[in-house]
Amino acid sequence: MMLILSYCQDALEKLLLSPSIGTESSLPLLTTAVVLAIVLVLYFRNMNSSKVIGDKTLPPMAPYSFLETVKTLSTSDAPWFYQRIARSEIGTVFRLQLFPFGFGPDVVIAGDPKLAQSVLRNSTNLKPAFIYKSVIRGPTLFTAEGGRWHHARKATAPAFSSKHIQKMNVTVLEQVTKWIQEDLVPNYVEKEASFDIASVFLRQMLKGISVAGFEYEMSDDECEEFLLELKIATLARSHNPITKIVSPFTSVGRRSNLAVDRNREFAKKVLEHYRSLECPNDGTIISMIANNANYESDEERIGDIMVFYLAGHDTTAFSLAWTLLELAKNQSEQTKLRSALRNTPREEWKNLVELRCVLKEGLRLHPVAAGGSWRVLSDDINTDKYFLAKGSIIAIPFLVVHRNKEYMDKP
Repeated sequence: MMLILSYCQDALEKLLLSPSIGTESSLPLLTTAVVLAIVLVLYFRNMNSSKVIGDKTLPPMAPYSFLETVKTLSTSDAPWFYQRIARSEIGTVFRLQLFPFGFGPDVVIAGDPKLAQSVLRNSTNLKPAFIYKSVIRGPTLFTAEGGRWHHARKATAPAFSSKHIQKMNVTVLEQVTKWIQEDLVPNYVEKEASFDIASVFLRQMLKGISVAGFEYEMSDDECEEFLLELKIATLARSHNPITKIVSPFTSVGRRSNLAVDRNREFAKKVLEHYRSLECPNDGTIISMIANNANYESDEERIGDIMVFYLAGHDTTAFSLAWTLLELAKNQSEQTKLRSALRNTPREEWKNLVELRCVLKEGLRLHPVAAGGSWRVLSDDINTDKYFLAKGSIIAIPFLVVHRNKEYMDKP
């Protein structure tokens, strides 16, 4: 049913963005969208009215209305919204009203580490496409399933071997060193001026990934445009299901579609640039994508180029920024780490216990994708306390998992 919901959204977007809207040629698409919407309503109404739980207990429902829930999930406060509920008497496993009038599957927030691990380890629990494809459009190795997509995923794995990771680290280190010498020291350190470390890291990581993984040097203008269009696309395509459905009707939604198109055009430019190189490097991410015969078209390759650009830059940038903030707040740990780094050759830093502990604690407190990972259950799950039905949407907010009081003395 998630696929049908996704198809309805796609049909509406195609209809409303089509130049033939309002003409006879648009009637079949409009009719299809309306019929599918009616089928969805009837299906979910029947599903909710006939559901028999017996002596099995569902997770408690969070005390927030549908409108309150979707409004909060449309903002950056979403992970902390989950955390506030988890810290209440409700506990770390609960349901949310994410669909109006009960027309939809159960949406369960799984903040318990054991339950989260069980859901994520089951490869038959698929990612809901209506969430994951929103800022990329079309199938990608991140969302699509099936044999050839499995091979596409496997084909990119060698690009992340220790050998190639080391090469990428060297490239990024050279870039960061240049930034320190030419920008940080003269413009901020010597002038004792403040700056937004997260903003700087975003741009450094984006450019570094582009060179190291895709053999493409982003200009400053390309970097700024990419980040701007990504922000526009992301804000308009939140986990709010109402926003997703009505976005084609609004100017914000249409601007979001344009933002996705523009970033896909950039990814196409990266692919074409790689193919124009006389002696491209072997083993890079772009080489694994461009030369992989499992893709049926360049549109699919462009989608996966987008995946790696999106997944690689802000995750690293914000993780580093948050970790530096925590070090600034904990002077004793900062002093301990600085001393260890100064007394250890750079090539041995990767083995430093102090550095490893700081990074792990930084990622625990401020996890990558704090809002979490989503799955659709392929089978029923029975825990010690609750019953989760097949077809339920499970959201695993890592912020809640990592700060679970049952597992951490000082969460």
